[in-house]
Amino acid sequence: MDRRLIRTAVFGSPDSDEPALCPETPEELDAFRREYEDVTIWCGTMFEGGCGRQLMTRRCTDKICHFAHYGSGGDGNQCGRKERGKDSADHLFAKAHLASWLRELGIAAEFTYPEPRGSAVVIRLEDGRSLLVHLDRNRPVAWDNEAWETILGPGVRMTPGVLAQRGYVHRIRFDDRPGGGRTMRFGTELPGEGTTWGSLHDVVLTPETLRHTTKPAAIHAPAPAVQQVTAPVERAIVAVAPSTARTASVARQADSVRRALLRLDIALRDHPRGVLPAVEAIRRLVQADQEPHEVARLRIALGRGERWLKERARRRRAVVERLQERPTPELYRQAADLVKDPDASAEEREIVADVEARARRVQEQERAAREQERAARREAEDRERAERRAAAEREWAERAERREAEKAEAKERSVLQARVEKAQKLAPAVRGALKKAAREQRTTTWSEIHQKTGLHQLGRLDHEDKVELLAAVDSDTTPDSPLWSTLLAATGDGAALRLHRDVARRLGRPLPVSDADLLHQLSAECAELHRPW
Repeated sequence: MDRRLIRTAVFGSPDSDEPALCPETPEELDAFRREYEDVTIWCGTMFEGGCGRQLMTRRCTDKICHFAHYGSGGDGNQCGRKERGKDSADHLFAKAHLASWLRELGIAAEFTYPEPRGSAVVIRLEDGRSLLVHLDRNRPVAWDNEAWETILGPGVRMTPGVLAQRGYVHRIRFDDRPGGGRTMRFGTELPGEGTTWGSLHDVVLTPETLRHTTKPAAIHAPAPAVQQVTAPVERAIVAVAPSTARTASVARQADSVRRALLRLDIALRDHPRGVLPAVEAIRRLVQADQEPHEVARLRIALGRGERWLKERARRRRAVVERLQERPTPELYRQAADLVKDPDASAEEREIVADVEARARRVQEQERAAREQERAARREAEDRERAERRAAAEREWAERAERREAEKAEAKERSVLQARVEKAQKLAPAVRGALKKAAREQRTTTWSEIHQKTGLHQLGRLDHEDKVELLAAVDSDTTPDSPLWSTLLAATGDGAALRLHRDVARRLGRPLPVSDADLLHQLSAECAELHRPW
């Protein structure tokens, strides 16, 4: 018996990376079985130690429900997932949730699983950037890796000082979902504030950063230098309070720095034309009298803003030059938006203004074409919906017809089975009555057999029951011997003749077509049945 308490598996095939989590309670497992009734479950090779064999669900009341291997595993293919917790599948759940999120954003990505399997997930975006999800709790995080952004998995600890140096750290965690499966939460940890958790759908991937909408973009601020003060022996260390005026001045400076940094963050995120004023404000603050650690924060933000402005100017020049060479509505829309920047040149604005009229005409033509396309698409969609509806109705009717046919067939099988069982039970008594009539050199009737055997069931048999019963009586009769039912048919009764014909047909015995010829044959067969006695 397989006693592994396996909680995690994959759907569909051994090499699948679509994770499955077995519910713990019997009620949730019942719902899980109904939901995935037609889906196979496997001990996947994407897990460390996975053997690739098919799994089944095991419903338990004395312990948690779990997956189990079919059979005892005597094929020599040993499984290395005994007693592994559900966190051993974190890499697959992380991939599933992140892939779904990126699809919603319309971003193509490639996922890989570095060795050892389950320690991390690497996501390579279509623009060349990569995300690293570090999941190994026993291995320190390599912050100097090539990833554009590093995200820490559940329970992964940081080296002291990293949070202060980076200014933020992104994290993920998993919560069990009733009925099987796990949900993923995304959080951003800031110095002194802890981690704010939310849904992955609240996360925005921008060209500059990975940001949670419930928090402003994190500032990469270096940790302030820590001064070591060693006190001589037997000397008291006395804390000297700063003056009230100095404290108020520092507080005002810190407040203005926070406002400037927040202004830049908001501009970079939502208001491109506000970046230049925000950068100029930070430049003024850098030149003013500031605390050293505030200056460091301002210089980091200033570099960030200036790099953004430089890249924005490069992009603006490139778009305007392409617009001059080959004017298109898309290039015009991009250029018209970019030349609204405060640092755009007069020449750039003039170039865009020159193509505005042509662009407007092209836009009108495109609008008309789009309307026609939408109308054609709506017509095609209506037609497709009608076809799908008709196909669904046909399929429903066919299924209903098949169900009715299956029910009728099942009922017929049940009736036939009952009839066979009844015939097998009554056959010995009826065979005995027919042989007794043969010994007495006479024919008999169904009523006489009923009375002499005392079997009340014989009086309740219909025609089909009698055919089945007499077929059972004559099942051992050799092909060249007359049927015992001949003694019933020889009376010449119409019902008896029809019964004899049906029994003979059931046993593959040919009979004359006319009743006169049949009676003649029956008379001869009766004589043959009487002869041995």
